[in-house]
Amino acid sequence: MSRKAREKTWQNQGFQALFNHLIRILKLGSDALYMYVRKEYDLGRVKQIGKYYPGNYGAPGRPRALKRKRTPENIERQNKTNREKRVQRLIIANFKEGDWHLILSYMKDKRPQSFAEAKKQLQRFLDAMRRIYKKNGYEFKYIYVTERGKQGACHHHLIIEDIPELNTTKLVAKKWQYGRPTFNPLYEDGEFEGLAEYIVKKETKEEQEGCSYSRSRNLVVPEPKREIIHRKMWRSEPKAPKGWYVDKNSLINGENPVTGYPYQHYTIKKLDPGGGNS
Repeated sequence: MSRKAREKTWQNQGFQALFNHLIRILKLGSDALYMYVRKEYDLGRVKQIGKYYPGNYGAPGRPRALKRKRTPENIERQNKTNREKRVQRLIIANFKEGDWHLILSYMKDKRPQSFAEAKKQLQRFLDAMRRIYKKNGYEFKYIYVTERGKQGACHHHLIIEDIPELNTTKLVAKKWQYGRPTFNPLYEDGEFEGLAEYIVKKETKEEQEGCSYSRSRNLVVPEPKREIIHRKMWRSEPKAPKGWYVDKNSLINGENPVTGYPYQHYTIKKLDPGGGNS
């Protein structure tokens, strides 16, 4: 395509965008002059939704804001919240009720001398589990973090799938040769928030020793879908589409500490055909 042809194409696209914007104003009236972003994470049986105003546009009735300086405390708090949400979404998207939160501890005479040794021992366990899962036609999925107890002893927290055909509990007990594993079934109450917070807390506590949470590469990593909504404001009490309901405990109407603009976060869940929703 020649330069003149490209310039003509760009002009046509620009006129088309302007035309579409004018049509939007005619249809929506003054609402078309405002916009906010709707961000959605589709996690299958759960969807996390956020709504916020872009900092360079401003919220209805408010001038374009000058960004406030973020303090180190603000940054640390936001980073921690982001990590918790990221782990939470990984758990929801890849695991279900009935899967396992494992605690792999050590017998006194088999305790590792360092974090590095503990991670090598755990890696041998993960490799053994992966081989057996693969041999039987399954993918081995996991998230883990290593913790040092008050007395200095290490242990590992893992989230893994339960495969009844493989008798997962018996398999874990056989392959973890350093101590006795503890099995805690996963429950969906609170979207695994408590477990995600715990993993991030332990990661932060031990990060100076190079210990952060790790995961298998075969996990689904949720990505958000973003949509520009031409409206002045969202409902303070959101409505869920048919077949879903809003988890009222998840609803947050807050204000961004940097821009000063409002935001909204909430979760919707699929309705249980059996009527077991709260």
